[in-house]
Amino acid sequence: MLCIGFIIVCFTEARGQTVLPQRTLTVDEAAGIALEKNLGLRRSALETAGKKRAGERSWNSLLPSVNVSAGMSHPSSLTGAVSPAQNNWTPGLSLSASLSISTGVIENIKKARTDYEAGLLNHEAARQELELQVRKLFYQILLLQANKDLASQSLESARERYEESAALAKVGQASRLDELSARVDMENQRPQVRNAETLYANALDSFKAVLGIEQKTELLLQGSLESADGVSIGGDRRDVSPDESLEAAALRQGIKALEAQRKAAWHEAHIPALRVSWNANPLYNNDAWNDNGSFSISLGMNIDNFLSWSASRTQLDALDDSILSSQLQLAESVRNREDRVRQYERTISQTIETIEALALNVELAESTYKMYGDAYRQGAADYQSLRNAGDSLLQAQYQVQQEYYNLIAAVLDMDKELNRAFTF
Repeated sequence: MLCIGFIIVCFTEARGQTVLPQRTLTVDEAAGIALEKNLGLRRSALETAGKKRAGERSWNSLLPSVNVSAGMSHPSSLTGAVSPAQNNWTPGLSLSASLSISTGVIENIKKARTDYEAGLLNHEAARQELELQVRKLFYQILLLQANKDLASQSLESARERYEESAALAKVGQASRLDELSARVDMENQRPQVRNAETLYANALDSFKAVLGIEQKTELLLQGSLESADGVSIGGDRRDVSPDESLEAAALRQGIKALEAQRKAAWHEAHIPALRVSWNANPLYNNDAWNDNGSFSISLGMNIDNFLSWSASRTQLDALDDSILSSQLQLAESVRNREDRVRQYERTISQTIETIEALALNVELAESTYKMYGDAYRQGAADYQSLRNAGDSLLQAQYQVQQEYYNLIAAVLDMDKELNRAFTF
């Protein structure tokens, strides 16, 4: 029994000392993992690789189509028996080759290459958008962590105020009501701490899922919202960078792909196609091979393609509509980009000023809270004033963290619009 008890104790201690795997990530490392493992991005890469393969092999439409077959034939008759001279199996071959040449074939080759170039830009735009969202989520988790820490700090301050009020009440320097109010404040802080911890844990779990990291791994984010200190937009407002955003570049390349598709469709419908064919049918008969082959060259096209209600005309009209729609979308994207850049610049400037003002508020709130604490202990201030000062301090501290996140988010959005490396 003694040995069994010793084993149980050791097992319990071992379970209590279980150490979860731990991993520390910077924002750049997190972005790199997401770009490597994101399933949607991998699917986009697969589609782009397929377009590349199609572009590399598009020239095969210029190769002739060749068919070869071999067989045996035997005469048969419904009216009587086959003569002994014909009652045998005759081997035969069939060879054919054909090639259709038109300007539409050449245009389809160009179209395949244009499709691949458009796919590359779309894939790169998807990579950029994913990286932007991962970086924002990284700093959002840091904001939730700061909120959690501030909530814990607030609970600790409430506990200290309660213990202080209880001690003062014992010696008659504070009322019983102050002690009870301090106790209520302390208990009210506990659900807020729990809520902040839950929000932080849920966001961290979601972040692990995005990065493909096991949930049991203890993830530590190495970074700080205060890294936004010193950020500026370089003085007066700049003109928008002449380089296009990836979104606009992808739209422009998509228009080229549609134009190439329309050009190929027009050539296929309105330009005659040259067809060259050759076939041979050698048969072995009477101890000799006989060949009744042929060679032909033809030039042809469908006349109904010139009719306004034909299928080819309908296809061309639909492509014209798609091209015009994409051009309008591109013009809207370029115009909106200029507006967004100006808005981000104003947001960055305003946020920087707000942070500077809030930082001063934090210093004033800290001094005020300390002064009320000293006055409360000396009986010169009531508990309500002390609690209000503590709440003001907590709110000022959180506002600074929130504005740091807003600044980082605006700078990241600006980086995406200007198609430059992400600052954070």
